[in-house]
Amino acid sequence: MGKLFIQSFIFIIGFMVLAAGASNLYKYFNYRFWGETTYGFVDHPSSGRGLGGRPLIHYKDSSGAKHEFKSVAKTHWFHRPKTGEKIKIYIKKSEPQRAIVDSLFFYLFFPILCVIVGSYCCLYAILFHKEQGGGANQVPF
Repeated sequence: MGKLFIQSFIFIIGFMVLAAGASNLYKYFNYRFWGETTYGFVDHPSSGRGLGGRPLIHYKDSSGAKHEFKSVAKTHWFHRPKTGEKIKIYIKKSEPQRAIVDSLFFYLFFPILCVIVGSYCCLYAILFHKEQGGGANQVPF
């Protein structure tokens, strides 16, 4: 019973990590290859105390309409973005009010790492998780 619980737990955790990574990869590729590339400008740098920042960005779509969004991904890792700074973003063609910043770490490197770790956990739980040997007093079935 304990072995099954541990295998199930490892599989569920691995699947959650795998799904989160795959979802971010799908989102990035959807915006990157089927969206539109444009540049936005920082309206307000992040208000957080940490390094980097998640700024408020405004941009114009291909029809000239103005939009703004608060970035989910950090645009810089070691310093805050400055007001008026130009940042590369990707927007959805069908919904130009939805956009993401071009952040390889947040949308590519980290999700690939999550997919690898999640896949390893799932495969380990299914294929490689074996009970340690019981020695001479093990009953063969």
